[in-house]
Amino acid sequence: MTTSSSVLRIGGVEVDRTKALESARGYLSRRDRFGYPAYDSFGSEGGPWQISDADFVAPVLLNAEMSSRTFYALEAARPHLERWLVDVPQDARLVEAGPAELDKLGDLFSVLDSDDLPVDARGSILAKVMHRKRPAFIPLYDRFVDYCYRGADGAPVSRDRKRTWKEFLPLLGAAIIDDLSTGKEFLQEVADLATSPVITPLRALDIVAWHAGRSHIGPAIWARPGSRATEDRAGAADTADTLDTASTAYEDRPSVELDDDRP
Repeated sequence: MTTSSSVLRIGGVEVDRTKALESARGYLSRRDRFGYPAYDSFGSEGGPWQISDADFVAPVLLNAEMSSRTFYALEAARPHLERWLVDVPQDARLVEAGPAELDKLGDLFSVLDSDDLPVDARGSILAKVMHRKRPAFIPLYDRFVDYCYRGADGAPVSRDRKRTWKEFLPLLGAAIIDDLSTGKEFLQEVADLATSPVITPLRALDIVAWHAGRSHIGPAIWARPGSRATEDRAGAADTADTLDTASTAYEDRPSVELDDDRP
């Protein structure tokens, strides 16, 4: 895979730093359609140590689909989630995590390994509920992030349908740590674009990964000239890489199976 100061690698996907920064600036500056700042500032009387009902519906602000069954399943898991919060410092940072801390991520998501949960109580929902409680430690996760870390050529985490969530999250966390470390300055630059409220580099990584992962199911947002993504979409308009054009597709439903949200 090409190495260049103008290229950032997120999992197995290369993105152009300049275009990534431009798109992140658009995402963080608009107040009419994107998840920031609504998700990040959404009120919760639970604070950093308790899970309120508002926390359970916060994923909707990141365009996650939820049902009443999902809400009740999360409500039943509340004791597990709050016990987990007690054991993890409020200022915990994933980039500093070792094996024991990565195992903690697995413990959090192990609640999804139960056969009693509805199919739509999946990892992306739990991540979006819990990220705000430990925003520098719990990564956001969805099918686009999953593509970067499991689906792309050269992705750091292999696919294994027998793997549990408890086993998967430490692997995902370790791969994200690598990107937080190698992209430290750039991700801080993205995070600095958000001022009210502030966000962490981990949240910034999610913003970049979301756009990078999305490029495999539609017109490439940041595809570098000559990349396979560009060649596969040779007929796409040149303006597909601009924020205004790409943003019209942000609400499209991805043609990806729900199973892609499994570990």
